[in-house]
Amino acid sequence: MKKDNYSTMIDFGSSELRLGVFGNELSKLFFKSKEISEKNNYEEYSKSINFLIREAENKVSTHLENVTVMYDSSKICTIDLSIKKKLDKKIIFKDICSSIILEANQLIKNCYTDKKIIHSMIKKYIINDKEYLKIPDDIAEINTVILEIIFICLPYSEYKNVFETFTKNNLNILNFFSSSLVKSLKYVDFFKKNKFVAFLDIGLDRTTIIFFINQKLDCLNSIPIGGNNISKDISQIMKLNLEDSEKLKKSFNRSETDFSYSNTNLNNNINIIKNIIGKNISVDLLKKVILTRAEEIIELSFKNIGILKNIDKQQNLNLVLIGNGSKIFNKNSFQIEDKYNLKEINFYEENDIEICEAGLTFKKNFIDLDSQNMKKNQKKMGFFQRFFSIFGND
Repeated sequence: MKKDNYSTMIDFGSSELRLGVFGNELSKLFFKSKEISEKNNYEEYSKSINFLIREAENKVSTHLENVTVMYDSSKICTIDLSIKKKLDKKIIFKDICSSIILEANQLIKNCYTDKKIIHSMIKKYIINDKEYLKIPDDIAEINTVILEIIFICLPYSEYKNVFETFTKNNLNILNFFSSSLVKSLKYVDFFKKNKFVAFLDIGLDRTTIIFFINQKLDCLNSIPIGGNNISKDISQIMKLNLEDSEKLKKSFNRSETDFSYSNTNLNNNINIIKNIIGKNISVDLLKKVILTRAEEIIELSFKNIGILKNIDKQQNLNLVLIGNGSKIFNKNSFQIEDKYNLKEINFYEENDIEICEAGLTFKKNFIDLDSQNMKKNQKKMGFFQRFFSIFGND
């Protein structure tokens, strides 16, 4: 077999695995996904990875050994660190930055021994009390330097479980990325005119919010609530099994329905519901159950982002919904109180190829803290399938 000289990306989702293989010229060679029936069963994940890798090897006629893994968790966390240095002699700016970065990494490792650092990024540079989002081209004299750094971490135990799933299949993990982060870093280019952009990635059992200021990552938070919680609520309140509840929820994905707390008397859809699960239920009640949980997901996701209190509509705050759990927002209207002065809300319908490409774009074009810079991918990207506002307030 030929030597493994391809880029193999695997998005390790809770309910679905996606695999993409790219050639040396970033050509698309193979894409396939596989649903996971038993969540958090690493034995099933391992067998599914083996299946996808074998399928890919047969297609590209080579042995695949190295993979880049994209992963997210409700337990992912961020740690902000600010380090200041006073300089009493001339020194190359990049050298002092490298020194600060090494010190910061060591501090995090020493203080958070149960965490695995998966990303580290500079939020801003403060040079002689002046703020910069990137390294300035020319600096005459430097007296003080402050680096504000954000570390994105995962519990070591969870990282180990994922890591061992791949080593059991004789695969070497070259890179380990946050799926939500790498996707949002690609999509944020669509919003260059907006100072504030928030991406809400709704997964199966978690939702991750990634907040940008001037195209620069400001914070990333994750909560243990996702699309599956909507299905569980339907199951509990409507006295249905989880499988039927999931079918009902998905029936709204492209239904162009209005979700509100008012009595909309939309039980004329009852025949549609009956055809899905063979039972008569209150469509009004069903919609209110979905609305309540959707409202909670947005509320909890935004809860700890303090800067939102100082943003008004004139500052163009955009919320972008991504992930499988957000599909219910695609064509539907959700009448939810706008507490955050959102300018607009956009739904982006991703596909498996785009998700794998986002990881590849990050791998090829993003230089992490070791080089303190980010290269922008100039290649034309995809487009938003649907733009809409879900809030009733103007």
